[in-house]
Amino acid sequence: MSVSSPKTAPKIRVLSEDLTNQIAAGEVVERPASVVKELVENAIDAGATQIRLDIEGGGKKKIRIMDNGMGMAPEECRLAFSRHATSKISRFEDLETIQSLGFRGEALASIASVAKVRCSSARNESEGGKLIVVEGGEILEEKDFACPQGTTIEVAQLFYVTPARSKFLKGDSTEFSHITQVITQQALAYPDIQFHLTHNGREVINTLPTDQLHYRIAELFGADLAKYLLEVEAKSGEYQLQGYVSSPVYTRSNRSAQYCFINGRFVRDKVILHATQQGYSHLLPKGQHPVMFLYLTMDPHLLDVNVHPSKAEVRFAFQQDVHQFVAHGVRDALEKNQQISVDPSVRDEADIPLGEPVHRPPSAPHTSYRVPAWVDKSHTPHQGDLSRALRTMVGQDADSTSSQVTWFDKAPTPVANLIYSEFEPLGQLDRSFIIMQGKKGLLVVDQHVAHERILYERFRGAAENRKVEVQKLLFPLAIALSPGESELLHPHLQRLLDLGLELESFGKNEYLLRSVPAILKNGDHEKLLRETIELLPKGTHEDVLDEKYEQVLIMMSCRNAIKVNHTLNLDQIRKLISDLEQTSMPYTCPHGRPISLLFDIDDILKKFLRK
Repeated sequence: MSVSSPKTAPKIRVLSEDLTNQIAAGEVVERPASVVKELVENAIDAGATQIRLDIEGGGKKKIRIMDNGMGMAPEECRLAFSRHATSKISRFEDLETIQSLGFRGEALASIASVAKVRCSSARNESEGGKLIVVEGGEILEEKDFACPQGTTIEVAQLFYVTPARSKFLKGDSTEFSHITQVITQQALAYPDIQFHLTHNGREVINTLPTDQLHYRIAELFGADLAKYLLEVEAKSGEYQLQGYVSSPVYTRSNRSAQYCFINGRFVRDKVILHATQQGYSHLLPKGQHPVMFLYLTMDPHLLDVNVHPSKAEVRFAFQQDVHQFVAHGVRDALEKNQQISVDPSVRDEADIPLGEPVHRPPSAPHTSYRVPAWVDKSHTPHQGDLSRALRTMVGQDADSTSSQVTWFDKAPTPVANLIYSEFEPLGQLDRSFIIMQGKKGLLVVDQHVAHERILYERFRGAAENRKVEVQKLLFPLAIALSPGESELLHPHLQRLLDLGLELESFGKNEYLLRSVPAILKNGDHEKLLRETIELLPKGTHEDVLDEKYEQVLIMMSCRNAIKVNHTLNLDQIRKLISDLEQTSMPYTCPHGRPISLLFDIDDILKKFLRK
């Protein structure tokens, strides 16, 4: 029998500077976009009015940033690569009033510890500058160097020192899309600065300096979006809010076009996002979000930006005050632009603390506002007597939530392995559901999801065989995209063509939509394209691509399917049911919702004491 010797206790030791820099880089440098963010912020803090970025291989191969800021004195260049070396703060109290974007003094040291860095900088062109070459945290070269005023930093082979980390990076297009997003954020924060961004030699962003935020937004996102923007301007005590939000008629299905800046710094803040959404109370369809470009200015003492190394998160001294101020500011902008006229009672909702439930009486809320002209009143849902009766029969009476009355021994169940042709259509319920009778009982079919299943299978089969019937547009639709959307769309043009969406690039970040799938010829084509772009994958992994394109097919089918509150005659109902029965999965829609419910005849007979 062998006896293992006891383990030797590890000794506590001070880590080397190289290792601590690499550990710090794990927090500061997550991906190429992190490098770009840190270096661009340094350029802005240096007073640059022109910033040029040349990116290769999504930033993994090379990042080159040139600015015309004040530059560094020759004796400061080496010091800049030392950890915790900064010109932004000198004492703890400075953190309470920090105005610069950077202040930790970690960026250059962290970047240089995991990449090959070449930095040249000069305070004054006539006095000359300094060149520093650093690889893996070690200074290899330092010499006098003739260069114009400003700083040029080249970062190559990111994470070459730590290959394991490079494995977690995505494809070039994905990594560059993150860089594009960073530059878009900074370009919005500083419209007076010119930003020029290229990728593999191709120009992606080239802004002109302006003192008009509206122009910068139009430059980045297109004039089509800009015309839907409403100006926001509010001031109260220590807080000032400026910027733009979109008219309720212009929304997105995600928050990708929501930008918030606090004291000139881009932040991702749940308080601001929630307050903005609250400002649109009762105006937005479920799952839709407004476009926003909001700039909050406040006393730095009331704000903590030292929450995370990325500095994208903040803490407010008085969170509820900020929430109320922003919500009121957004709502005032909507009222001012005659988007909504709200009864004062609605304003009270914004005064409720975050996370606290809003309790309302069961009766209709006493809210008075002008319904916008864009709302289609013919599509307002209504509940008839029969629909209320059916809800009561299955124990779902909305007006009696505490009731335990159950009319059936078992609730109607989604149908499986049922032959629709064995049922005879009777008509519609609430112009949304098809009612059918048969020997097994009463069958209720959701007309929208039934048609969605039919369209999805037709569309998918045609797409797989590259035989999608297309409709050429008489007048091609010009669509302006943001740089990020354009970069995301470009690799998928051929695959979208297979789906019937023919797009042609004509100019920077602008496309012509020339054809659409024939089944979608009468829809909102711009909305269709934007929703398609939102679903496109950033990566190129085949499984991810297939999953995302599947979502595009589902979205297209859903958008073109028969809607609720749509009247069908018996012939149309029979045709719909016949087509449904020919599908491979006639019992659920592509989203997984049940298409039909069966009220069992035996259960019905029991309740009427017939059995």
